[in-house]
Amino acid sequence: MCSITFYSSFAQEAVKIPAYAKESYPMSWYQTQIKAWERVIALDPTDENAWYNYYSANRIVIFHDEHQQPSLREKDTRLIDLVKNMGEKIPNTYTYNFCKWQLGGNNMAYYSYLEKAIAIDSNRIEHIDYMINIGELQRLPLQRDMYSLKKIQTGQMSAGMMYYNYNVLIGLEKNALLLTCGDNDTYPAWALQAKGIRKDVKVINLYLLQIKDYRNKIFAELGLKDVDVSDEAWADFFKHKLFPQLLANKQQYPIYIALTCMSNQSLVESIQQDLYLVGLSYAYKKESFDNIAVLKKNIEQLFALDYLDRPFYEEISSSWVKQINRNYIVPMIKLYQHYTDAGDLQKSAWIKEKLILVSKGTEDEETVLKYLN
Repeated sequence: MCSITFYSSFAQEAVKIPAYAKESYPMSWYQTQIKAWERVIALDPTDENAWYNYYSANRIVIFHDEHQQPSLREKDTRLIDLVKNMGEKIPNTYTYNFCKWQLGGNNMAYYSYLEKAIAIDSNRIEHIDYMINIGELQRLPLQRDMYSLKKIQTGQMSAGMMYYNYNVLIGLEKNALLLTCGDNDTYPAWALQAKGIRKDVKVINLYLLQIKDYRNKIFAELGLKDVDVSDEAWADFFKHKLFPQLLANKQQYPIYIALTCMSNQSLVESIQQDLYLVGLSYAYKKESFDNIAVLKKNIEQLFALDYLDRPFYEEISSSWVKQINRNYIVPMIKLYQHYTDAGDLQKSAWIKEKLILVSKGTEDEETVLKYLN
């Protein structure tokens, strides 16, 4: 009975909310934390730390709780009201100004709030990702690199994500265009480039590509015409015209799409016949392409895979790394089948061991073991 009471008390304790891209928990945990931080704020409405954690928990629930599914307007209204209340209690703080900027979603009209937040406390880490974004959006590579390195130096970059994205980058042709879709397939790639690795690759985040000014800058660099489409028409362009448009780049840069994007059916359904698996990405080719030879070279010779079974580092994003490593399953199964068909027992045993490793403890484990058996 004492242990149950202790656990219940501990579960209600207000604790720091980690960045969702770094570590995630069940939505019920965030709901509990919202109530816990509400109580802290009630005791001291000027507690800046409490306000930031309260805001962070609310933001994660609003954007990631699949059971609530509020409309975009409802999401905006809830956060706007929360930040408005914050501004009445702690107006001249890093937290209020940073959250006010974050509400704008990379809208430079709100940039003065971000500037003020950094002026108040430049040692905080919450603004680092946004300064990386701004460096990319404004095509300021030195700023993007500086803050990418700062993200590493302040311990905010997952080692497992760095290894994973190294393997993505190392498997691409020279001067490739790599399309990515989220935080964990973009920031680590930029950080690796800031350290001098595969700086020839142009990493293009598809979320940022929705921003017209940025899109026009990228297209200009590729020798492509501006695409003047409304927000409503962007979804159709994204679905049917984006890849043919990129393929027309004057420099004839090869195009790749990260495996992390493949769950976006609206992106890939019209081009699936032109995608060739080469490792942790698909090459977009209009002509026939021997992807098995490239797949073998990447996994056997180029990929750094020791971190999968001998990770000599402290991981800050273990749950997300386990999830992103599931992307190894598809190329490894392809290669396992190739080795098996070729009668290469030594290599098929090697890749089988890796398959079991990356699927262990995931929802794919049972399926992979059945396939291998």
